[in-house]
Amino acid sequence: MISLPIEIQLRILKYLYYNELISVKQTNYYFYNLISKYEGELARRKFYELLLRSKNQLAYSKKIIDLRSTNFEFNLTDQLKEKWQASINKSTRLFVHSSKKLFICMNKSGFKNI
Repeated sequence: MISLPIEIQLRILKYLYYNELISVKQTNYYFYNLISKYEGELARRKFYELLLRSKNQLAYSKKIIDLRSTNFEFNLTDQLKEKWQASINKSTRLFVHSSKKLFICMNKSGFKNI
């Protein structure tokens, strides 16, 4: 893949998910630099809307992904810590006062399937 033009390499990398990009990035220095340079263009999914739904409203959903929290082992550099802090400072906080469990749904098209 290294012998291909950069435009072709980027087109190939756009089909990878974020965790796959991280794996490729760790393979060698060339891919690390390439993915770091163009990471704003990679691993982005288009969607129509984000919705908050209760468990009852998800009964007819086609696909439910169960996300579990995990501890990740990695070296925290000052630069990475700075980036994360900037992201946290810019983030929008969401507060929900409800006794029900709510789920975040991503709708990829304008049709409401959920």
